[in-house]
Amino acid sequence: MRLPKFSHKTPGFGITRNTYITVLAAQASLPSPVQIASPKPSNGAIQGFCVPLQGGSSPEVLGQPLMRGAYAVSTMDRKTLMRMLVLSKEEAGFEPGPFLRSKLAIGRDPDLLARISATWTLMQLTFESHDPMVYSSVRFMLEICARLADLTGGVVADPITRTYLLPHQVFHSPQADPKIDARDVVQVLAEPNPEGNHVYTLGMMKFGLAEIECYQVSDGAVVPVRSFLISACQKALLGQLYQLGDKVGNPKLPLLFAPGGLDRGKWEGIPCFELIPPPSKTIEDCIAAWKS
Repeated sequence: MRLPKFSHKTPGFGITRNTYITVLAAQASLPSPVQIASPKPSNGAIQGFCVPLQGGSSPEVLGQPLMRGAYAVSTMDRKTLMRMLVLSKEEAGFEPGPFLRSKLAIGRDPDLLARISATWTLMQLTFESHDPMVYSSVRFMLEICARLADLTGGVVADPITRTYLLPHQVFHSPQADPKIDARDVVQVLAEPNPEGNHVYTLGMMKFGLAEIECYQVSDGAVVPVRSFLISACQKALLGQLYQLGDKVGNPKLPLLFAPGGLDRGKWEGIPCFELIPPPSKTIEDCIAAWKS
């Protein structure tokens, strides 16, 4: 099965070619392609196609467990086509130890950590083409990842947002919008600095859109600022694309989109906006006005 060229036709934004998600399988046995996706799905399979790129697509092959190699996964209309690479953790160079010993593992779900520790196989999915409207392609990829993790007792790992998720955590409920929920594709992080927290998004780069950051955020304002940034990302993903000089929040006390990404060690090659308050005002003032 030949993979078509990637299409950049989008309604204002698309899905970048370097977007990928990895499923960490915690079981030695792997599911068959037909258990993952099938034109006539049953028992939880996703409607679509999953076939090896080499070796044919006979019923016998599709009923056999996944093997090392490449597979094509597509929707029924074939507007969304992904390449799935299956390889051992040794071949992928994946070593769970450093993460499990880091502060990033503190407070995580014990089941999640146990699954990461038990990783046998990695299944990495990348887009080859996507639906021009984007949303259905994002949902399809997330559905496939959740299905794979469910079948393998595994974890969905998103390197762009730096998240590790159990299958039931892939989609937020209730969904903020039927098209897309920013919480499913974007994470907001907070890093302490002497002058206040640096709060910023990760995930908008998947769509070729700028990440958003705020500086000098007090500890007490981190949670509402996170909510504000997710709200701003949600609007952008639904088509309200931001430009430098745009204002968001309460019109009486808005935040301004200014050039961001000055920390090149963090943002090299990644577009970023910084939200700044009006003169003599603070981020907290603007967020409080927005909440009211």
